[in-house]
Amino acid sequence: MNFLSVVLGVLCLLGAIGLLVLFWMARVRSMELKRFSAWLALEPEEGPAVIAPAQPPAPMDIFPDALERKLRKAGWAPGTRHLAIAAVAWLLAAIVAAVAGGALAFFMTLATAPLLGWVVLEFRGQRRMRQMSDDMLGFLERVRQLLSVGNSLSVALARATENSPRIVKESLASTMRRISNGTGVAESLERCAAELDIYELHLLATAARTNLRFGGSMTQILRNIIENIRKRSSIERELRADTTQIRSSAWVLAALPLLVATLVTLTNKDYAHWFVATQTGHKMIAYAIISQAIGAWLMRLITRTRY
Repeated sequence: MNFLSVVLGVLCLLGAIGLLVLFWMARVRSMELKRFSAWLALEPEEGPAVIAPAQPPAPMDIFPDALERKLRKAGWAPGTRHLAIAAVAWLLAAIVAAVAGGALAFFMTLATAPLLGWVVLEFRGQRRMRQMSDDMLGFLERVRQLLSVGNSLSVALARATENSPRIVKESLASTMRRISNGTGVAESLERCAAELDIYELHLLATAARTNLRFGGSMTQILRNIIENIRKRSSIERELRADTTQIRSSAWVLAALPLLVATLVTLTNKDYAHWFVATQTGHKMIAYAIISQAIGAWLMRLITRTRY
């Protein structure tokens, strides 16, 4: 238990330092936003024109790029205040677990809470992007129709976005703002496709770049893209139907160790107590958790169907 006590103390110290850093970043961000608001309230003076920034600093700029992309896919835009509250709740849950179950419970709570949050974020992001992908076919068809009556590509994208479902509006809002502020259509679409990683957006960005460089009929290109997407959707449905048994088996294999461990803990408490009270039991629990995570990740790679 000495080693676990040292780990417990180090994690508490790191958690406290992390909370202080988060509150400091929240304070700095709040001051930046106040200065920006005060600058906007100033009356313009005579002299050369000053170009104002397109928008105030984004709260999500404090996150790493990978996490920022995940948050945008999930439709969440937390600021430093939300992050600080989540960190406090995480640390309090770990402390409660330590009081109730000891150092091992504290360590497991600290380890599993971020993993659970990442799983929820990944699940919500994939669900929203799947819905976004389903709605892109109608969006591209509206863009094609607007182009066929004489609208430019930027105008067609803006009008099609206004008449699209909510998820399409939210996902393409920043892209439409960049286009309206003067950024090229192809560059804006490529950036959006890289952030959301949607097959239909990659095709649209490539079509816009090709049309800009070589010319041609954008209406015909979109017609071919729409036909390709329809064929791809049909193949994906057949592929998912053919792999239903494999995916069901993967879910059973992933859930079976957890169910067995729960039943053993409830029916034979003396046997389960050995894992909590001994150093060898702690190592076996850590090995079981790591093995379960690696196995779930490998089964996810095997059963993932993408065409």
